[in-house]
Amino acid sequence: MSKIPVISEHIEITPDGGKPRIAGHRIRVQDIVIWHERMGLSPDEIVYHYPSITLADVYAALA
Repeated sequence: MSKIPVISEHIEITPDGGKPRIAGHRIRVQDIVIWHERMGLSPDEIVYHYPSITLADVYAALA
């Protein structure tokens, strides 16, 4: 299965089998999903609390 180019710009998986995370950050995709689905944060609110990531990063994680 090939990577979707847009998402692979924002999401990375370390070669040692680590969990998917925002490229260049320690924030896991799983964390963003929890913040959005369980805590009810909108993508804009997530970026507000974590300004080092972009709105595109959040949407890629949720995709």
